[in-house]
Amino acid sequence: MKIRESNDNSEKLLSKLQYNQVSFQLPKEVQEEATIKQILSYNSPVYKKLLYYSFCILTCGIGYLFARWNLSLKLAMLYSQCINIDQATHLVITSLENEKELIKIGLKKMCVNKNEKQSKSFDYRLYTYFYEDECFKAIETPFQSLTHEEIIQNYCRGVESPDEIATQFGYNNTTIPDKSTGKILIDEILTPFYLFQIFSVGLWSIEEYYEYAVVIFLTSVISILVQLRETKQNFQKLRKMTSQDSVEHIFRGQNNIKIQNKNIIVDNSVMNNRQKLSSKAILPGDLIEVRDDWTVPCDCILLNGSCIINESMLTGESIPIIKNPIQLNKFIYSPNDDSKSITLFAGTKCLECRHPEKGQVPILALAVQTGFQTIKGQLVRSILYPKPTTFSFYKDSLSFIAVLAMMSFVGFSLTIKDQIDELKEDNTTIFQMIINSLDLITITVPPALPTCLSIGVSFALSRLSKKSIYCISPNKVNVAGKITIMCFDKTGTLTEDGLDLYGVRSIGYNHKKSKICFQDLIINVKEELQTPNVMYSMNLGQNIYGQTQLQPTQLILEIMASCHGLAKVNNNLIGDPLEVKMFEATNFELDDLHNEVFKDDDRIQILKRFDFSSTLQRMSVIVSRNNKLRVHVKGSPEKLRELCNPVTVPRSFHKILEHYSKMGFRVLACGSKMIENECSRDKAECNLTFLGFLIMQNKLKPVTRNIIQTLQDAMIRTVMVTGDNVLTAISVARQCNLVQPNQRIFLGDIAEEKLDGKNHITWKDFDMSDKVLNPENLSPELDIKDDSGDEFETPELFGQQEKQYEQQQLEIVIEENDKIAGSQSYENRKTMNLKKSKYQSYKEQEEQLKAENLDHLIDDQDPWKTDQPFVVAISGKAFQLLLNQIDTNPKARRLFGLMLEKAQIFARMKPEQKAQLITHLQKISRKALCGMCGDGANDCGALKAADIGISLSDAEASIAAPFTSKIQNISCVVKLLREGRASLVTSFQCFKYMALYSMIQFCTVTLLYFTLSNMSSLEYFYIDLFIIIPLAGTMGQTKAYKKLTQFQPGSNLISFPVLLSVIGQTLIQIGFQTFVYFFMKNQSWYRSGVDIHKDIGDIDDHLAMESCYENTVLFLFANFQYVFQCVAFSIGKPFRREFYTNIYFTIWITIAMIFNSYILLLQKSGFQDIFGFMFDYESETNSNLNSAIDEEWMFWLFGIMFINLITTIIFEKYIVPFTTRFYRGKKRKLLKRYKYSENPYLNDQLKQK
Repeated sequence: MKIRESNDNSEKLLSKLQYNQVSFQLPKEVQEEATIKQILSYNSPVYKKLLYYSFCILTCGIGYLFARWNLSLKLAMLYSQCINIDQATHLVITSLENEKELIKIGLKKMCVNKNEKQSKSFDYRLYTYFYEDECFKAIETPFQSLTHEEIIQNYCRGVESPDEIATQFGYNNTTIPDKSTGKILIDEILTPFYLFQIFSVGLWSIEEYYEYAVVIFLTSVISILVQLRETKQNFQKLRKMTSQDSVEHIFRGQNNIKIQNKNIIVDNSVMNNRQKLSSKAILPGDLIEVRDDWTVPCDCILLNGSCIINESMLTGESIPIIKNPIQLNKFIYSPNDDSKSITLFAGTKCLECRHPEKGQVPILALAVQTGFQTIKGQLVRSILYPKPTTFSFYKDSLSFIAVLAMMSFVGFSLTIKDQIDELKEDNTTIFQMIINSLDLITITVPPALPTCLSIGVSFALSRLSKKSIYCISPNKVNVAGKITIMCFDKTGTLTEDGLDLYGVRSIGYNHKKSKICFQDLIINVKEELQTPNVMYSMNLGQNIYGQTQLQPTQLILEIMASCHGLAKVNNNLIGDPLEVKMFEATNFELDDLHNEVFKDDDRIQILKRFDFSSTLQRMSVIVSRNNKLRVHVKGSPEKLRELCNPVTVPRSFHKILEHYSKMGFRVLACGSKMIENECSRDKAECNLTFLGFLIMQNKLKPVTRNIIQTLQDAMIRTVMVTGDNVLTAISVARQCNLVQPNQRIFLGDIAEEKLDGKNHITWKDFDMSDKVLNPENLSPELDIKDDSGDEFETPELFGQQEKQYEQQQLEIVIEENDKIAGSQSYENRKTMNLKKSKYQSYKEQEEQLKAENLDHLIDDQDPWKTDQPFVVAISGKAFQLLLNQIDTNPKARRLFGLMLEKAQIFARMKPEQKAQLITHLQKISRKALCGMCGDGANDCGALKAADIGISLSDAEASIAAPFTSKIQNISCVVKLLREGRASLVTSFQCFKYMALYSMIQFCTVTLLYFTLSNMSSLEYFYIDLFIIIPLAGTMGQTKAYKKLTQFQPGSNLISFPVLLSVIGQTLIQIGFQTFVYFFMKNQSWYRSGVDIHKDIGDIDDHLAMESCYENTVLFLFANFQYVFQCVAFSIGKPFRREFYTNIYFTIWITIAMIFNSYILLLQKSGFQDIFGFMFDYESETNSNLNSAIDEEWMFWLFGIMFINLITTIIFEKYIVPFTTRFYRGKKRKLLKRYKYSENPYLNDQLKQK
């Protein structure tokens, strides 16, 4: 086996923008997370090493820390650029998201054709690159560039030189590189925050605040240990999900495996050469024995037999699927597309394997990808290296903390004059002044801030888990609070997994009309399908229907019984739910061991099966019945029509298809022909006889319509992304109210006729094809040419009697779906929507919030408007056509941007197209956060690409998506969004509260510095452990609001309402504290703490200086401010319930208020000695210093506190909303003058103009 050479289309980056840039070649199907944008080469000269290490030693490690935190600084201090790759020791790799990483160049020994060579190499995000021909190339196996035939011929005998292969590709190890507890601990400790805490504890120890220092130290240690435990648990959980070490039966160098008649023949003598090896020893090209109840160790191709696989752990798909052996054909191997049915993916479970000689002949699979190159490895890579989020909350919080830290210097500058004066009088020291300045920094950056910020997320996760919604990425919870677009798969998500067979519409020759027509709809398939219809005989000619007396209805019955991929496990049919329903309607029995179906003495032998291909849009079988061979094909109607003899296709084909598709049915077409011998797929699937339609009924899940309605009422754009037929998708969209009853639907699809020899898209009204959209701006055109010449129009298509019969049957189905939707009928909902648009409702609700002064809590953005007169649906082919032109055609780019804004239905979308759609939807606005909900069957790429992905799966956790719901319907979406909004608002409120807490304490300490005093260790202890942490902790327990409202919470800390609230409340609290401070100093009983301690003679003792009137009054007053501020920030509606519904929070506020009032009003309560309060002083030497706080003044102080409370609440409840409203109004007027769309696909066009 050789390393695959890159083809001409592989990406080579050879830019000469920087002289030390290195060329490289990406893997053929590289993941976005591991895409390399640039590689630069560096080395580390000896003189720079000496300077760097000397600098680190001289700065006591501070230089090392800054170099550790900043790569650019580290490169400047320790490395030099070099142009010669031979001199380079390190590479700086830039990702697609402009993230830079420093990687050391290693040496890799490789043995190719028994010649050993050594080349430079590096590992980047679980890909290995080696240097060859002046370029770094990714190491890849060759299989995805080979045809099925080439794979069988070259690799079906197993590895012959394992040592050589191992040096090239390595072994099958998907275990994430271990990270020791010590390394995790060091990484945690050496973060700026925890180092700051260590610095703070050291500072407080110097100040002899031992109690407080010990408590904060223990708190930090516990926090680090908890973080360490969570990191270790998550790491171990991921390792457990990804690693595998099992004993496998391996076959290498087998000469007794042969190819005969295009089939792989395995002789039972191969069992003599079986080796038992660890799964980690598997190499690409190894042959592995497939067994029952077996976990697949790597990606491999099934060579013989068949097996039933459960892929729920990998994809979230809960229905087992059948895998069949590789066929000898010219198809290029593509495991993500057409070759998926022959590929066993790592981590999936083989429930049962099948072979006629099972137990005597091994069932073999060929290892094609090992380690992290497997599909499972790609999912692991996406988890380990997630796409950077555009969510700004955490980034803004760091900026906010930096501003708070700068406030400490402002405070110190205010007190430095007084401290210098005291220094001149020898009342303080320079050392004490430095300690005081550093102490202010520890006050303005509260130690409990990170813990408090994670509280809302922790409680949200707990509540979600109780609702059977599980999360493997906690940081996504807050992101869920900002989702504005929600995409849904159709089958298994909006509709039930299972399909019911509604009926069969076969064709026949009508002698009265002398033409081929569709027969009457057969509803009771089991009884009526085999009964000949005398009106439609088969005497048209053997040249069309072949040497048979079977009618189309009987052939369709034969197709239903044989053209499938079903199997039996424990006497239960396993496979595609559609095929299960189809087969059950035939009354046949399945004997999958002998590949035949039977009913009584009638047996149909399945000789060969060509599996369903998403590219070919069909599957087929070759069967033998009564010694006659036939090819049966079923698949998409559009594709079958192309493969059938045009003579056998009725002129009403499109009308009939459109009729059922519009009613929400899934339609499959059937075709057949007789053959003399077995043949290839290409020869089998051509010149078929069209037989008719299988009509499947896809029911909505009971909650679908109500949930879609809830999301739309909440102004969240709802989008359907499905691989199903466009017409069926549109019908389901209407049934579930994803499209409003009063909205027209314009369908964008590839036109049948080319324009100037090129494909183009037409945008026609789904119901009135004579109306179209202007392709320039996707707006309706008025002057439309009447397209009345429909070649498929047949007046006799629907006889009056037939139409009445079918309408009765269809009304029954629609009525069932309407019952599912709830008590409100479809017509009532339609009337309601026509009377009042959701946008009008949004404005009414916005006015209601303004009346309640809550509008400042919502994000300043225009809602998604659902009252547009029309929406757009688009097919996968049309989507791909536009996507291919967005970088080269300005008009197509603009049209693509308009389509992204207006389209709500995306049909016939391939899995990779779903992921591409999500990525582009995220770009149309800076606030366009996009969610995806699917059953995981073919949505893995989209689930990963979305800002939040929700997999509907029975598994508690699936690595296919951040969220996994055991609730098998979309009700989990509303629950997640409600909790996400509540968590985000809680994070904001906690941050604002912690910021105000630090500012209140900062003000207290700054004022105390004027008198050379400070708070005592016990006072710090009381504030943090008995007021701040309990209140901040219980604040997050407030539950989410019961209703998903129409508004989005703010997500930007650096925003007008947040800054206004924080700055305004800071000024209020500082103002009241300052007023109390000077009000106290003007009282007749007041004596300065400096004078008192001069009298005592302990002015040099900074701990003794803590006992003074200033300390007592400001401490007691500030304690109330902490509580007041918490109440003011604990706003409920519209994202959380009212704070008083939070029992623990309310109880703690009550306890804090009672306790603070008790200390304040009952001065001789016994706490005077505990806290060191000074309520009175008697001097032994100077009677003028004798004083006591006036009890009447304490009641005055209590009154000031009450005014403080009222002012705090009024400002937060009225001033902030009113000012924000005024600011936003001015901002909107200004922006209207400079109208600028955030959609980049539209802006590019505007710029060109």
